[in-house]
Amino acid sequence: MLKNSGYSGAYRDENISVSVLLENPLEHNLEATALVFSLALRARNDDTPKLDDFTFYLMNETNRLYNAQFTPYIKPVIEKDQNDDEPVRRPVGLICTGFKHDFLFQQLRIAFYYRPYDTINVIKLQH
Repeated sequence: MLKNSGYSGAYRDENISVSVLLENPLEHNLEATALVFSLALRARNDDTPKLDDFTFYLMNETNRLYNAQFTPYIKPVIEKDQNDDEPVRRPVGLICTGFKHDFLFQQLRIAFYYRPYDTINVIKLQH
């Protein structure tokens, strides 16, 4: 299933950095069939960009966009291992959408619209 495959991706330019990581929906009290990505944002000056400036979508390999909901990040109900040596990510929110069986056979991406620059950018998800 997708939630076990470790999808993640990032977009970076001279002004912003946007990274996503596929999460287990059960850790966030969501339905097991949901696709949930944690979202971390940074601006050039190391501040968090305004969340109102972003709109997120799931994009399939034929460039079709699927609406996604954004919710502020809430600490997972399952505790993480304190001895984990990976760098700490500080997510600002979750990008959620319903799972479709078609997604199993496609190269999924996260697309986001960034209002200040009036652009749509794409984050390729990798294992």
